[in-house]
Amino acid sequence: METFPVTGFLIEAESFDHYGGWVLDSQFELEMGSPYLLAHGNGKPVADATNTLVVGTPDAGPHHVWVYAKDWVPGHHPGRFTLAFNGVALDTEFGANDKDWTWQHGGTVVLEPGETELTLHDLTGFCGRCDAIFLSTDNIPPPGSVNEATRAWRRHLRGLPDDPVSEGNFDVIVVGGGVAGAAAALTAARLGDRVALVQDRPYLGGNASMEIGLSPRGIRGPLIEELAERHPNGDLIAKQLLDAEANATVFLEYTVYNTATVDSTILSVD
Repeated sequence: METFPVTGFLIEAESFDHYGGWVLDSQFELEMGSPYLLAHGNGKPVADATNTLVVGTPDAGPHHVWVYAKDWVPGHHPGRFTLAFNGVALDTEFGANDKDWTWQHGGTVVLEPGETELTLHDLTGFCGRCDAIFLSTDNIPPPGSVNEATRAWRRHLRGLPDDPVSEGNFDVIVVGGGVAGAAAALTAARLGDRVALVQDRPYLGGNASMEIGLSPRGIRGPLIEELAERHPNGDLIAKQLLDAEANATVFLEYTVYNTATVDSTILSVD
């Protein structure tokens, strides 16, 4: 049976206070169990990502440092980065160990009571990847596989509930907030159904969202014409239209990973 560390600080990279030039990549969340930060600078190192960790007096002292990173081209190590504590970088370069996603040991650091600033420093601008940082007094590697046991381990360390919180009952649940998903949700809501639209990005529209900006092309019906209008900042008005429907609820930055069914009836979506 695999032994997991039971105490320590687990800092998910996506929970950093400031991303700097790093970006959130959620494309492989279901495979990895978590989104991660990506340093995509076209060959120019991106600005640092920073996070403040508050350490209580009982938790102060020496800690082993583990970083969940990926060397995406073994032998060449294009995605290298360092981790610093209060401006002092560890000697280890992460993303340079010739391995896929793995917990890489970075040595030890002494955590003082109070605030500690963590800094992810990109060295290359070529897609460094950091998923999480784990600080522990025990020199036990964190679990790297993705299964229910490791998800439960992450939830435990982050103080999250094991059971999803109920968000209500719906007649229609649309998963994916691209133009098609937003149109389906809006149509169902206007027909009187209780609708939930679940989108794993902070904006609706998919390729038409303000993140990419490719408006729908070709012959567009009245509903798509309505959805495809934009605010001055480039965001589609789709969210505004759905918010105006009393029986529609939009869940941004949520991912569907499971359904509970009996025969052909969907009981819940997690």
